[in-house]
Amino acid sequence: MKNLIRIITITAFTVLLTNSAKAQSQISFFHLGDYVQQSIDVSPVYIPKNSFSFGLPGVSISSNLGFSPSDLLTEIPGSNKLELNYGNVKNKVEGDDINTSVITNFNILNLAFKRNHGSLSFFVNLKNNTNWGMSKNGLLNLLDDGLAKPNNTILLNDDIHTTTYVESGFGFTQQFLNDKLAVGIRVKYLLGINDGATNKDGEAQVDINNDYSWTINTNNAYAMSAGYNGEDIEHISFKNAGIGFDIGASYEIIPNLVIEAAVNDIGSITWKDNLREYYLEDVSNLEYVGTDLNSDNDVLEELEKLTEEGNLEVGEREGESYKTSLATTSYVSGSYKLSKIHQFRVTVFNNHQFTDRESVVALGYNVDLKNTTYGLVGIKNDQGKIDYGLNLATKLGPLQFYLATDNFNKIFGPLEDINQLSFRTGVNFVFGYKK
Repeated sequence: MKNLIRIITITAFTVLLTNSAKAQSQISFFHLGDYVQQSIDVSPVYIPKNSFSFGLPGVSISSNLGFSPSDLLTEIPGSNKLELNYGNVKNKVEGDDINTSVITNFNILNLAFKRNHGSLSFFVNLKNNTNWGMSKNGLLNLLDDGLAKPNNTILLNDDIHTTTYVESGFGFTQQFLNDKLAVGIRVKYLLGINDGATNKDGEAQVDINNDYSWTINTNNAYAMSAGYNGEDIEHISFKNAGIGFDIGASYEIIPNLVIEAAVNDIGSITWKDNLREYYLEDVSNLEYVGTDLNSDNDVLEELEKLTEEGNLEVGEREGESYKTSLATTSYVSGSYKLSKIHQFRVTVFNNHQFTDRESVVALGYNVDLKNTTYGLVGIKNDQGKIDYGLNLATKLGPLQFYLATDNFNKIFGPLEDINQLSFRTGVNFVFGYKK
């Protein structure tokens, strides 16, 4: 039973992370361009407007539940009270799965130097990526009293993956062709902190029969973990490591008209230390008499009895080394500067972890002043809905403040309708600033 609790805890921990923060495009931050060094996860092409910059720790948080809180919390008819309505979520969300994910970035160190025809930068970032392909016929079905519904099938095959790592490295940008072409690359050493995932090929199926008995089938149903386990700090090991790259280029086609492309987070981490697997034994057509619906027994307690009475073995074993890929994203952009102040930009963003996800398309406008730029961005997100972004970078003495969000319309909207949210802010010391 202790091992079953661990599996449930991994799932619950992932739920909490996803509720706090889906991997967003960060388009509004991308539209700040060279005003702010974008070492974390945006453009590797950087032509500084200042000779040297030193970044204080900054933070980026983005969120997308895949559904709105108002879909889950509905009013009980005839009262002013709310209840958790998992069936309503299943009905409201299209498709068989709900794709939710999280990227949280903490910029720990950020140094950038201007060169004659480019730049050189050094950085250290702490990242957490969490992705969950939530099957509507799995956990949501279970939470919607699925175990007490005859002729119902619960298929637990959710694809869950959460990883935390530190990336440290350097960026290099070089200009060519009379500075019309700029090529940038970031090389990153990756130190894995922890990783947890469900087996993509595993599943557990429970069929509820007419007499409320259950027929259970499981195959390769296990969750794996590696690295720091939340208990022993010694399990932050240099054995869990990898290499990553970001590459990009920009080209000025005609004066003030620039096209740019970037591919970020190419690479992987190999996990070798503190490898564990938490599993359900493989069973075929295991018959179990379900709960007595006329008693006070909780349906989930009957699931617990399955393991306690030895009907279904739950265990923990040593795992094998495995490799995880980074969350690769890409940007393609075109910008035009009018009167050296007004800049218009169109951008297409893709998250390559989800092949069935639509591209994010955005149209933005920025005002570029001597020490400040600010702008608005209209964004068609990967769900086909419209968001509005906002960005600002301004310099007061040696201090540069910046912030960006892709969803300021959600920030000022009804709290219960917020299903996407992104926010990024930080402070840099900049010296030798020139427009």
